[in-house]
Amino acid sequence: MYQFSKRLKSLREKEGVTQRQMAKHIGMSAGTIANLENGYSKPSFDVLIDIADYFEMSLDDLVGRERR
Repeated sequence: MYQFSKRLKSLREKEGVTQRQMAKHIGMSAGTIANLENGYSKPSFDVLIDIADYFEMSLDDLVGRERR
């Protein structure tokens, strides 16, 4: 999950949005985004879908999964 945490923070910073802005758009708290970025919590499947939709990418791309 550490890789996801780093990837989430990197994607958010690349878009130039704050945790609060992203959280508001997705419908969760900024604290939840912070916990995900710091690896303190793991996202549910529904949250992963919301985040992937926010960044307009697939779940594979969001989590950094490479096809074999």
